[in-house]
Amino acid sequence: MTRVNLDRRQIAAGLAAAMAAPFTPRLSLSPALAQTGRGPWSELTALAEEAQRLGLSVPRMGLAPSSGGDDFTEIQPALVDFMDGVSASAPDAPGATSADVGSLIDRASEILRTSRNAERVQRDIPEGPQAAAVTAPKFEAIADDYRKLFDTCVIRPEKKSEVMWYVSKIADPTRRKAYEQVFEETCVPWYVVAIIHGMECSFDMNSHLHNGDSIKAKTWQVPKGRPNPWLPPSDWVSSAVDALKYDKLHEQSDWSLPRILYRWEGYNGWRSRVLYKINTPYLWSFSNHYSKGKFVADNVWDGNAVSKQCGAAVMLKGLVEAGHIATPA
Repeated sequence: MTRVNLDRRQIAAGLAAAMAAPFTPRLSLSPALAQTGRGPWSELTALAEEAQRLGLSVPRMGLAPSSGGDDFTEIQPALVDFMDGVSASAPDAPGATSADVGSLIDRASEILRTSRNAERVQRDIPEGPQAAAVTAPKFEAIADDYRKLFDTCVIRPEKKSEVMWYVSKIADPTRRKAYEQVFEETCVPWYVVAIIHGMECSFDMNSHLHNGDSIKAKTWQVPKGRPNPWLPPSDWVSSAVDALKYDKLHEQSDWSLPRILYRWEGYNGWRSRVLYKINTPYLWSFSNHYSKGKFVADNVWDGNAVSKQCGAAVMLKGLVEAGHIATPA
């Protein structure tokens, strides 16, 4: 999360794996497609081949991306599953040194970061003299709207398997343990931490929760220079705690459903709602409450562009439907 406006890490086993099964991101490329250039699929294929030579396990899923390109809905799960596979199989691969494993994960993480930054729902916070400013709606005026939207939220059938992939990563035992550690230090519900992690870092445990920057150093994007102090190598949990405390989320006591959604929407900005009269994709992408329209760059609105990132409220709905949590009060 680049900046939270207060008016704002093994592969999943058992159930989580079964839930994600219908969605099959393709990992290896056909020879023809692999020769088209150094796009994310070509780079991932090279990493997979290197990992297999080292005796590491990586997913075997299909022959090529169905879109023949760099669709974020396919490259994101393929990269995250690749990193999970490498991490989980490392102890049983004597031919792979810790440096080998670290290098593979770091390179995959950077490909993911680049792809995410190209696709992510841009913050529609107005900046610059040409930007249209809007007034944030009062929480009390829209709290019931959030409840109604969540109650009537239906995950689009063609997106169901993708949403279940997101849910499987949130429910992954190793990741959930980390999220609960953050909760213990901040009192921010673990699933709120998890969904922020999904939105801002694609569940990559090698990225700062603050803004998705590499955890190998302090952040260089806004907020810059976090965590402070930072004594690398450090772990993801301590960085995530710093991110939430930086935004004073540890001071909040109200984690009701409307307040959670209000904070998330306020973080991303109000112009989708106020100026363009649509439900923000940051919350509702992949559901019946959103079809099209998004900011494709700072202050650049495209009414026909469609978000390829699952919305935060839809992830929450998926968690509820899968039985991992009850609907927040």
